[in-house]
Amino acid sequence: MSDTAVPPLIETIPLAADAIRGASSLVLACHVNPDGDALGSMLGLALALAPLGQSLTLLSQDGVPDIYKFLPGADRVRQTTEVESFDLAVVLDSGDLSRVGSRVRPLIARARRVIDIDHHALAGAFGDIRVLHALAASTSEIVYVLLEALGLPITPDVATCLFTGVITDTGSFRFQNVTPSTFLIAAALLNAGAPPAAISENVFENRTFAATKLLGHALCSLSQTPDGRVVWAHITAQDFAALGAADEDTEGVVNYVRGVRGADVGLLFREMADGKIRISLRSRESVNVAEVAQRFGGGGHKMAAGCTLAAPLPEAEHLVVQAVRAALPSNAPSHPGLLAPSAGEGGEPRRAG
Repeated sequence: MSDTAVPPLIETIPLAADAIRGASSLVLACHVNPDGDALGSMLGLALALAPLGQSLTLLSQDGVPDIYKFLPGADRVRQTTEVESFDLAVVLDSGDLSRVGSRVRPLIARARRVIDIDHHALAGAFGDIRVLHALAASTSEIVYVLLEALGLPITPDVATCLFTGVITDTGSFRFQNVTPSTFLIAAALLNAGAPPAAISENVFENRTFAATKLLGHALCSLSQTPDGRVVWAHITAQDFAALGAADEDTEGVVNYVRGVRGADVGLLFREMADGKIRISLRSRESVNVAEVAQRFGGGGHKMAAGCTLAAPLPEAEHLVVQAVRAALPSNAPSHPGLLAPSAGEGGEPRRAG
């Protein structure tokens, strides 16, 4: 691959490569409610390390959503482990150590050394070695560069996992986080055997009947602020139960919400069976939703983040919507089709239907 495909120098990659080569037992972990980049980067790294003969444990507290079970190695992912300690823990795409979940975090803390691999630019960076690059569109891109430093081959299975991470975190190269390096690394992964059509069909065109019905319920709940700059939807615990759906079936729904013309930020609130509310935040470039999510104990990156609140659904909606409104640039929005701001900024939001 040409040197132009490598993101600007990540000085800690040689340190991470040395630490990985020197470890006999590793645990790899990703964030709760994992997406394609979290799982793709973790599985891609794990599969590439196989020739080194190390003991590898792969952890995702919420398991693997159905739409990502096609990924090579997905059956190796566990939600917990009885192994008590590891030479090295590698945490991928998590923003903050708390994002790995309350059951996984103690296992990471007991490892002799910890590597944080991420493209999230947050204050919660952690670990003994931090392989961070805020301009990378996905953590999978960083893992690709790390594997080159390790001199490990990119097999078709590794390429499939990493390419999945790239296309999910870039919205199939539609988002503003895409860089020339993104395309060059994606091309290298295709050359290594990643099947883009099959990956895209599994990720974007493989929604179950229950998940499709759930999308309809969410869109029927659409609300917006008087100026139209914040749009949100919700899915109640009753919706999940009535349709026999799970939280993983909400994958991608928030992108429909943010896709409303004139919206700077789209939010999806999901009421879990335990009463907690999970929130996904998506924005355009003008709003940093990671900072909003951090206020509520969550994380993410500038245009895509998440958090969880222990509050009733109406209260959670009010708190997060108000926080997002406070984060909006003060200048009037320039998106076409926006409603003019109402005279009373504190007015009731419009609700579809």
